[in-house]
Amino acid sequence: MKLAKVFDRHWDAFAGGKPYLLTTAHHRAAAAVRACRTAALGAQVYHCAPCQRQRLHYHSCHHRACPQCDKHKQHEWAQRQEGKLLDTGYYMLTFTLPEELRPVCYTHQRWFYAIMFDAVRDTLKAFDLRHKRLVADGARNDQTAGFTAVLHTWTREMLYHPHIHVVMPGLTLATDGQRIHRPGQADYLMPHRAIAKRFKILLRRKIVEHDAAEQRNDLATIKQAAWEKRWVVDVESVGNGRNVVRYLARYVHRTAVSEERILGTTADGRIRLNCQNSRTKQWRVLSLNPQEFLRRWCLHILPKGFTRVRHYGYLSAAAVDKLTQIRHILQMPQPAPQPKPPPASLPECACCKQPMRLLGTFTRHGDWLPAPADLFQLWLATLKARGARASPPQPATG
Repeated sequence: MKLAKVFDRHWDAFAGGKPYLLTTAHHRAAAAVRACRTAALGAQVYHCAPCQRQRLHYHSCHHRACPQCDKHKQHEWAQRQEGKLLDTGYYMLTFTLPEELRPVCYTHQRWFYAIMFDAVRDTLKAFDLRHKRLVADGARNDQTAGFTAVLHTWTREMLYHPHIHVVMPGLTLATDGQRIHRPGQADYLMPHRAIAKRFKILLRRKIVEHDAAEQRNDLATIKQAAWEKRWVVDVESVGNGRNVVRYLARYVHRTAVSEERILGTTADGRIRLNCQNSRTKQWRVLSLNPQEFLRRWCLHILPKGFTRVRHYGYLSAAAVDKLTQIRHILQMPQPAPQPKPPPASLPECACCKQPMRLLGTFTRHGDWLPAPADLFQLWLATLKARGARASPPQPATG
């Protein structure tokens, strides 16, 4: 079932009944999903000369909350990350936010997600792989780690569960840039309890610093039990890293629910959502009323412009020289430049299978923009390559 159909039927009633729950980001995301690949965003007009047929290609919204858009970017992101993989073992660490902190996290998403990333960064930068420990809080570390962090906010039932996945190579670079350090055991990185304890200390400290800088008192709204309980950071060995990169790619350019999981509606109008249990891998169908379905969807709309994927240490964009040096130490060839994506091909006519010519574009405002002459030449070259003998029309002018 198309997500846009759910919005067309129920969004207006939902937004009218709960305006206090919604921000500009929610309304913008909903409008994008409803308009995607419809006349509201404009279209390209293609023409087949032999058949005298025309076809409209409606524009996509390219909003990251839309399940129809940018699926190809998952593959492109995974390819780029696989090109950076090193000849070493990899680990995935999952930093989970305790339940008591989730209300303040959701209420103040922009700055709270940011300090979550900062706390994860500072925790992992303290890694001392040579001695399997974290250096003392505030002490200088003579090793540089590298890792990629991805923010993930949903469960399979679309509930709010903010956590950060980290993919980390099992090696650090010494300060002199001439040596690397690895963990003593391939399947063991470091005590996970020590990592979780440091993460808790740093996150609390950053909340206090934010309160002081902004003259707020958000720390007081968090239950004391959150700081007294044991926090959880899962650490897992993931082999050469390829599979975990492909796993995380599904979350980088993806919303909380894919349209394949929306199975339709029940007789009384409830939405049937297909869910898989993460432990048993068994599938079950969850039935939600439309208001609850949309409420859960809104939980995972990120603030405008927020970056959910971040690279740190020798994997950051500013540390290309360090990554090059590590590859030299490991005697690995430097990765080949990523090839440019091939130009978009012209659509084929459904009748004669010949490439269709782009006549022009209708913008979202209804303006008509004729196709430039270079696209006309591309169409002629495509026809010639296929041996077509159709008499081509003259290019549009004006």
